[in-house]
Amino acid sequence: MGTQSVLITGANGFIGSRLCLTFLRQGFTVYAGIRKRADRHLLDGLAVQYRLGDVTDPESLSSMVTEVDYIIHNAGIVKANDREQFFRVNGAGTANLMAAIAQHNPRVKRLLYISSQAVAGPSINGKPVTETDQPHPVTTYGESKKAGEEAVLAYQDSLNVAIVRPAGVYGPGDKEVLSLFKAAKFGVRPLFGDVSRKIQMVHVDDVCSGSYLATVTETRSGSIYHIAEKQAYTIAELVNLLGKAVGKKGIVIKVSEKTFRRIAAVSETACRTIGMTPMLTREKCNELLDSWEIDVRKAKIELGFESAIPFPQGAKDTYHWYREHGWL
Repeated sequence: MGTQSVLITGANGFIGSRLCLTFLRQGFTVYAGIRKRADRHLLDGLAVQYRLGDVTDPESLSSMVTEVDYIIHNAGIVKANDREQFFRVNGAGTANLMAAIAQHNPRVKRLLYISSQAVAGPSINGKPVTETDQPHPVTTYGESKKAGEEAVLAYQDSLNVAIVRPAGVYGPGDKEVLSLFKAAKFGVRPLFGDVSRKIQMVHVDDVCSGSYLATVTETRSGSIYHIAEKQAYTIAELVNLLGKAVGKKGIVIKVSEKTFRRIAAVSETACRTIGMTPMLTREKCNELLDSWEIDVRKAKIELGFESAIPFPQGAKDTYHWYREHGWL
């Protein structure tokens, strides 16, 4: 049997570039699916072959999806100026890709969709969320990724498909949690809302390990898997661990839920006024102020996946990467 091949959309991003590295290490021929003007710096030095395409342009997808054994759909957006943009990329864009695969590569061994825990929604009454619970996203982003899941599952009888829902992803190269490390470095430990609420994170390399297993393991088409660290942490614990990772004790700054929501409202308004896409919005508060406990047993039972990188270790590794690359 010859070398197996995989197409990874959104390959130039934080998770996508690490997925490329994971599959290269497993001996795969890796096709990096990217847009024409995409920044490729995270792929520098990796032996990938490029295929150009844009999920919002159906005509660009036919040549991208052909003649590969596996496809991982990782492309998407986590912030947008409006609801329409979220759904155009994460919802309709996924539907466009699925239609192209059905027409031009119907014998693909598996299509894996990188979704998000935002689809499942936060835990309720302290009960970890399972894959069989009814999804209850609390953000437009989560709703748009749910639309993406529905577009994938519409083909589960004609194509071999699976879905992974990573928890809050962090690790080397991530820009979204960089601000938390910056605060920790400057000796600030912000605690907002109920500090006893619990959250499960996941290191990007664990996301890639779980995604690899979900791609190559023979499981029922349409299967969904939660990918997260097996341990949950309270907000207070996470903030303390960030401080330890950067070697600073820090000053604890407590912010009430009401004040945090006001800060988000100001951030959202200010960013939109100057034409920037805000990361902290009033809607994002719904996500950040909730508990996110996740049941990861299904991935362990069916895929043999279990997280290997606990947050204390992952936070230290991430901090050192930021330092080495001049981000901190």
